[in-house]
Order: sequence, then structure tokens, then C-alpha cells
Amino acid sequence: MAESKIEQELLKATGTKTKRNENRQAYLTRVMKAVAVLDDDVWEGLATEAQEWNNGAAEAHKAGDAIADFPDYEELDDNPRPDRNAISDAEEEEEEAVPVKAEAKKAPGRPVGGGGSRKTSACHTIKKIVAKKPTISVSELSEKLKADGLKVSDVTIATLRSDFRDSLRVLNELGMGSFTL
Repeated sequence: MAESKIEQELLKATGTKTKRNENRQAYLTRVMKAVAVLDDDVWEGLATEAQEWNNGAAEAHKAGDAIADFPDYEELDDNPRPDRNAISDAEEEEEEAVPVKAEAKKAPGRPVGGGGSRKTSACHTIKKIVAKKPTISVSELSEKLKADGLKVSDVTIATLRSDFRDSLRVLNELGMGSFTL
């Protein structure tokens, strides 16, 4: 049995349940993706450690690396999957029947503003949009990026948005900005 306060908090916030015989990396990826689509108010209510784990997990996933387990994860016996949180086989089959969005490949930069030759990355574009409207949701950002011809996964959008909003908070705290978050 595993014990992690961060894991428990994220499972509660997302409504995610463990699956019997699920590979640990698949499980961590599923938790990370569920957190990426949380509403802003729920995300803001998460502990800093939970937010940091999810941001790190998203970066590792995006880079194709293994996702690090929860920092406070402790193996209490030989069973890495606590049955008390496991969903039934019927629920598992139902959940698997819902298609999961495939990760979009990183789109190359594109010309922006006045048709110049300079290309802007999706990361830069997301930051510009969030700077103008810090309360924008992941789904709104996704739609704007699609309209601009950029293909970016919701996980990437959520990670970049969260990180940039944190930077805006720091600027506010230092008196260098007046962003409404």
C-alpha cells in the first residue's frame, strides 16, 4: 500500500481512482492529465507541493521522460496499488471506452503580427494571451491557439498558463504589476 498526502489530495480534487494492475507510469500520467484540466479555483486551492508535482510531471511527460513519483510517496507493503481506492472492472472498462486525447506534437513557430518573418513559439503566444487576460481558462486558451493554427496539448497549455500566472503573482507581490488573477 502506498501513502502520499499529495497523491490523496490530487485524487480527491480530480475524482480520479486507481485501477487494478495499472502500470505506475500510466497511473501518474492519468493523474497529471486530470489535474491539468481542473478549474482555476480548484487548482488555486491545491497545496503548493501538489501544484509543483503536477508541473514537474507535465514537463517530464512533454519531454518523453518518466514521471517522478510523489515526493512523499512511501511504500508501506508489497502492494503498490491500494485496493481501497481501486475502481471495479466494470468502471474501468467504462472509463477506457472514453477516448483520451492524443498528445499534440509541438507545432513549429509561425509568423505573427504584420506578416513579418519572425516566428513566435506557442509558449510565447500563451504568455502574451495570459498577460492580457490572466483569468483565461485552459479551454479558452486552447481554442485561441487552434484558431491561430497552433497545435498544443491541454497539458502543455495548463502547465505554461499556471507557471506564467505564478510569475504574474510574483510581479504583483513586488509591486511591479497589477494583474488581476
